[in-house]
Amino acid sequence: HQNLYRHYRVQRMSFKAEKIIKVLFSVFTENPHLLPPDVQDKLAGGSTEERARFIADYIAGMTDRFAIAEFERVTDPHENS
Repeated sequence: HQNLYRHYRVQRMSFKAEKIIKVLFSVFTENPHLLPPDVQDKLAGGSTEERARFIADYIAGMTDRFAIAEFERVTDPHENS
């Protein structure tokens, strides 16, 4: 357990993943217009709690690679998409 789950490389990956998820949630909650149109449509009319749950579920459904790509798209000033 100590050598596998507490290994510094695993800890680094966990830290990065947590940061990516927190940033995506914050960005999408504050700027829902950055979400794809079909996702924006599903948010329309929902309460604050319902929108937060939907955004959390949307992020939870992302693959690791897609979440990283989305993070880069919304945070990298040089990203064009």
